[in-house]
Amino acid sequence: MKLKKIIAGFIISLSVIGIMPPSSSFGAESTYIKTNYISTARGLSITREEFMLLAKLINAEARGETLIGQVAVGAVVFNRLKDPRYPKTIAKVIYDKDQFSPVTDGSIDLQPNEESLLAAELAFNGLDPTNGCLFFYNPAKVESDWIDKIPGVVVIGSHVFG
Repeated sequence: MKLKKIIAGFIISLSVIGIMPPSSSFGAESTYIKTNYISTARGLSITREEFMLLAKLINAEARGETLIGQVAVGAVVFNRLKDPRYPKTIAKVIYDKDQFSPVTDGSIDLQPNEESLLAAELAFNGLDPTNGCLFFYNPAKVESDWIDKIPGVVVIGSHVFG
C-alpha cells in the first residue's frame, strides 16, 4: 500500500511539473517528443531512441502487467547498467545475446503504448520496485531453475525477479 502511495505521488508530481505529458489523440509515441532525457536520480542522460527502445522492451516483456510490473522490467535494465558484468548502454543491455526474448521473437519492434512509455519514464527517473534485481522471468511461459539460486527473489505480477 505504501508503494502505491509513493507511485501515485510521483506521478502527480511529474504531471504538475510538466515532465509527464498530457494524453494525446495523436498516439502514445507522439507525446514523448523530447530528443534527450535526463535523470538526476540515476545520473544519466539518454537519447530519445534509447528511451523508446526501453519503452518497447517494457511493452514487449510486460504488456498487460500492472504499471508497477512494467516499471520493474525497466528497472532491471538500469540495474544491469550499474553492474560491471553487463554492457554500459541501454541498447547493448537489451540486445545482449539471449537476454530478452522479445529481441529473439521480434516483438521488441512493436510500438509501445502510453503505459509502457510512462513505465519507462518512471524507471528512468529512479523508481525500482525490484530493489536492484538483475533478472526476471514469467514462470507461466518459461521454466527456470537458475532464478531460484539468486538471492532477493521478488514476485511482481506475473514475473519473478532476482
